[in-house]
This record gives sequence, structure tokens and C-alpha cells, in this order.
Amino acid sequence: MAIRRTERASPDRFDYIEAVFFDVGGTLIYSELGHLDLLHEALVVIGYKVTRDMVLAANDAARRAVARRRRRHAARMDIGAASRMWLDHLAEALDLDLRGADLGRELTNAIREIETRSPEILDPDAHELLSALRDRGYRLGIISNWSADLRDYLKSFGLAKYFDAVIASEAVGTAKPHREIFLRGLTALDCRPIAAVHVGDDYWADVVGAREIGVHPVLIDRDREDVHADCTTITRLGELADLLPPKAPTGDG
Repeated sequence: MAIRRTERASPDRFDYIEAVFFDVGGTLIYSELGHLDLLHEALVVIGYKVTRDMVLAANDAARRAVARRRRRHAARMDIGAASRMWLDHLAEALDLDLRGADLGRELTNAIREIETRSPEILDPDAHELLSALRDRGYRLGIISNWSADLRDYLKSFGLAKYFDAVIASEAVGTAKPHREIFLRGLTALDCRPIAAVHVGDDYWADVVGAREIGVHPVLIDRDREDVHADCTTITRLGELADLLPPKAPTGDG
């Protein structure tokens, strides 16, 4: 699919929204552990003796460094470069012997192990919110970095019935934050980027990815740990209903 230039979404304008997309893991369904706790536990699993406060300080410093670099060199810094820079600063701040791709690989494996042991929780606002948005005329979709069995997973929580499109990265061969996966969702719901909202818990994958194609991003940050002043942030999924007009536009408008 050709990548086309898109209109930049205004962060606070939700007047003409027709479709709402959701991430799954960490958004509609999440574990008891937040991002920081997952990172801390993963480092401990790898073998590092670090405290949560140490990880909090190192993570904050790494994120600030990445944010400064992105402001100065946004055109030359994609999500991969940002992730590598964050890892490098995290390793430096915590004096880790693992660096770069090796650290990234070990963290990914450790986080997967931890998540398999953590109970999955359906967001208590999910059913009420999704039902209300459908009743108000919004088209709903999923865009998630997930395996191809995502619709069956959603069915196990009673969520699949709400969605007109379910886009899983494994099924389409592309993952957030890349533009292609967002385009797949927009095409499936026949929606322009500027008329869509994407809700997710990962700033780099969900907010940056959505924004770069012109979709309005909303970050859900339940624990107030992922502070980004440049995007709309909610701390409960149900707060999304208050951001959107009572009824979705009809027709081509």
C-alpha cells in the first residue's frame, strides 16, 4: 500500500472523529505490573541488583535524553533509533554490562516470562465504554502488536463483538509504530487519519506511530508513570468517553 502524506492531527481536537482504534495489551487488557515494575523485574530476572527507585531514576533520565534528541533531530530519529538510544542511556545510568541489542533481547525475553506469570485483567471500563461508543455511532477497531489469533483472544474476554476490524501485527506482517499497520486499520474502517483516534499505553508505538500518520493519539497511563506533555493522556479508559462528542459525524463529513 502506498504511503501518502497526511494532515497532522491536532492533539486536542476531537470534533470530527468517526473511528476509534485501540491497542490491546496494556490498554484493554493489562497485567498487575505497570511499565516501570515490568522493567524493574526484568532487570532483576536478568541478574542485576537494582532497586525500583534506581530504575525509575534511570528510566526518567533516558526518556528525557531521547526527548531532547527527538526535538533537535526529529527528521533523522525514527522509533528504532529512539529505542536504541533509550537502552544506551538506561544501561549507562545503571552501569549495566549488557548493552545495545544484547540488552534489548534479554529484556524482551524476561518481560515475556514475567507477563506469563502475571494475571491478565480486563479493564473494568472496557465493556461499558465500547458499548457506549458503538451506540454513539463510532466505528471501532483494534491495531495491536499481537499474534494472528488476536480475535479469538478478544472473544475470550467478550470483546470481539464490538470491533469492525481487528489488525494484528503478525497477521499483516508489520508492527506499530510503522505506518503500514495504521493504514491497514484505516482502510478496513474506510476512515481518513484525521477522523480517527488511536488509544494505547506505549508512547513510542501508539502515540508516535499514530501521530506520524495523522491519527489523533491518546495515551492511557494508569499509574502516571509515562508523563508526556505533548499528547492527550487519560488515567482511566472510561475517560475517553468524555473526550469524544456525544455522537459521531455521519456521511462524508
